[in-house]
Amino acid sequence: MIAGRSSARAATIAIAIYSAVTFGADWPAGLASRARGDGAVLTDTRGMTLYTFDKDEGAPGRSACEGPCAQNWPAVVAPVDAQARGEFSTVTRQDGSRQWAFRGKPLYRYANDAFPGAAFGDGADTVWRIALRPIATPPEIKIGRSTLGQILVDARGLTLYRSKSDVVGRAPKCVGRCLDQWMPLAAPWAARGTGDWSVVTRADGAAQWAFRGKPLYRHPQGDVVVGEVTGHGVDDFEAVVLEPAPTLPPWATIQASDAGELIADQRGLTVYAHGVNARGQRAYRGPVTCPDGTCVDPQWQPFIAASGSQAVGSWGLAKLADGRQQWTYKGQKLFTNTLDRKPGEFKGIRFGGDRTWSAIMRSGEPMQGVSVGG
Repeated sequence: MIAGRSSARAATIAIAIYSAVTFGADWPAGLASRARGDGAVLTDTRGMTLYTFDKDEGAPGRSACEGPCAQNWPAVVAPVDAQARGEFSTVTRQDGSRQWAFRGKPLYRYANDAFPGAAFGDGADTVWRIALRPIATPPEIKIGRSTLGQILVDARGLTLYRSKSDVVGRAPKCVGRCLDQWMPLAAPWAARGTGDWSVVTRADGAAQWAFRGKPLYRHPQGDVVVGEVTGHGVDDFEAVVLEPAPTLPPWATIQASDAGELIADQRGLTVYAHGVNARGQRAYRGPVTCPDGTCVDPQWQPFIAASGSQAVGSWGLAKLADGRQQWTYKGQKLFTNTLDRKPGEFKGIRFGGDRTWSAIMRSGEPMQGVSVGG
């Protein structure tokens, strides 16, 4: 409970303790950013997305991406006399050159990003991530992923919601039986907010976190697993979406599987990406037996685009020798697999096999060589 405040009124924004630090003079020359709902994406001055490498966490003070790896993921080079500034520092590579690092993580470009703003490398090999400076959040709140996009979640990763019925500056309207389904996100007694964050006081005197003036809730009756959004659209509640999920092409359908939600074609059959972006960078060496030479082997069929199709975000088109176009995802050609007969099947990769193939999760992450359910 926050002393001195009437239980009938919403609490106001108080002393700032959660605030975003602007880059300002600490921004190195040659680097920039672009705004996104969940934070600022780091870029170079041309607008090309920058990335971090999960494996660098086991190699503090240096890069784990050297040699062949650096061909696809060139380092963001820093001047020889570069000095640490703010959240930026440098690491020394094997050849003696300097590389910029953000919050201790070396920064890279992705060679296959086709245009400024492209983020084809995000999620590659499940170890490459967009370099992001997320918005500041209280300790009880984090940013998570869902099928809706980037969302606010609690400390356990479960989705947070807000009610369309709540009015900014007034006490929360979810009381009585409403609380059977919706649990207010409690704020510590000493919590204060700033900017988008505030603490509101409920009718019973309890303190509750609010985002942009709207109180936040959990949906414990439905959400059990990280990423679930079972409460979205229920009882006038909605998940707090910071950055919507990327637009899908018109043919795309979402299919449930025992490994999660997958992107599929209009028939519901899983689509697979094939290319050097896959884990291990191993090229497929099997025979090419298709008459037109566009498929890797008879089991893998190219996903041919309908006439008049247009690229959408990370979903592009590759022109084939016979004039047709094949759908691509982040620059990798897409295929279906003849072993898949029903929506949600992913037999092309279920039992491992060649890891240059990956199904595409609804989150955009690749799924490679799994044996779930088998």
